[in-house]
Amino acid sequence: MLLLISASAFSSEPEYNKPQFLLEDTINQFDNAGKKHGYWVIYGKDVDSSLHFPTNGKVREGNFEHGRKEGVWTFYYKDGKTPKLKGYYSNNRPEGSFTKYWPNGLVKEEGVFRNQKYQDSLKRYNDKGVLVYQASFDSSGNESGEIAYYYDDGNPQFVYTAKKGKPVGEAKRFYPNGDVKEVINYNENGALISSEKKEMISPEKQSTTPNKSKKAPTIEDKSKLLLNGYNKVYNDNHELWQDGEFKEGQLWDGKVYVYDEDGLLLKVEVYKEGRYHSEGQL
Repeated sequence: MLLLISASAFSSEPEYNKPQFLLEDTINQFDNAGKKHGYWVIYGKDVDSSLHFPTNGKVREGNFEHGRKEGVWTFYYKDGKTPKLKGYYSNNRPEGSFTKYWPNGLVKEEGVFRNQKYQDSLKRYNDKGVLVYQASFDSSGNESGEIAYYYDDGNPQFVYTAKKGKPVGEAKRFYPNGDVKEVINYNENGALISSEKKEMISPEKQSTTPNKSKKAPTIEDKSKLLLNGYNKVYNDNHELWQDGEFKEGQLWDGKVYVYDEDGLLLKVEVYKEGRYHSEGQL
């Protein structure tokens, strides 16, 4: 009879740690029916080569109970070592708390998933670790309570109260500088009652000594650029660099984001008709 050491004794808290007592000869075992049982580590050599995982890189790992995923599982990016998802499974389905990660290791999304629906709280972050969305969900998987969307710098963009997945009561949209852009009212059924748009109170800051001859930084590789039209251009660190309308491959009306060596945003430069215009609001 095959002796198995089960790795199913996970805490109900999302610690996501592989049990320390597991040894190489106790993983990747089968039960008497030939089904996967206990702790398993799936490597690139174990999956279809078209998935392009390194031979000895990890694809996923976690606990099986007689062929069904049970407990904490970790899924990896194509490099075979960077976690992409860590979360709880029950009877082979996602069931409980989970965390998704960006390739740089920062949290991308964290929440609770049950009965194939979001439950309780949910938060999403951009690849700089800034919160861009947070919400609560009811037992039916509908948004419930205060819901908030944020700009990439963390300033609020759209905030409202939801009931059974529909906005109710007062909602507000904001300009990037934090000023209220629009006040919206919904009835109890989510139907629009009224909408009032507002002017920006604190407009973009004008430079005291604008250099009207200054052009936006030149983009060397224009192969993926819409030469005439709207573009978002990112630098080598995957940070938003230029954003706006372009003419002949040069920023015409838009913004240039300037960062320090640690990736912190120092300032925003506004360009009009191809020339520097002012310093924008951070």
